[in-house]
Amino acid sequence: MASPKPLSEQDVQNMAAQHQQMQYQAESATQQLNFVNDSIDDVIKAINTLTEFEGAKDGHEIFIPIGAGVNVKANLVMPENVVIQVGAGISVEKNIADAKAMLDSRKDELDKYQENIQNSLSELTNRMKEIEAVLNSIVSQQQASQVPPMQGS
Repeated sequence: MASPKPLSEQDVQNMAAQHQQMQYQAESATQQLNFVNDSIDDVIKAINTLTEFEGAKDGHEIFIPIGAGVNVKANLVMPENVVIQVGAGISVEKNIADAKAMLDSRKDELDKYQENIQNSLSELTNRMKEIEAVLNSIVSQQQASQVPPMQGS
């Protein structure tokens, strides 16, 4: 079997550039993954909160977070219904069960998107490792060919 053709300097530069581009893509995918994870957490919190509202009556006292660790005490009015955003700045009133079903559907979509991003990131990482192995091998070969032979003592 013939040995593989040695890579030219241009091939090595192209591989290095490709590796750098993949690093940028991996960073972008990681940021997307963080955003999706945060979105999933928000959906889970909303589902859990709606579950706690089930069976609540008019006038039930709650604390509403307004940011920076500050809460406002409020009384629920019509706790059996919530207003949920459905997209494009549009919100609709739903009962708790329907709202939870919508949120479950959103979570399923986010889970699929998260899995796609993770798969893409994994493929990128594996390809980057392949390129690194080739480049490290080339560097090792170059260093070995530049080491002067040791003279006998």
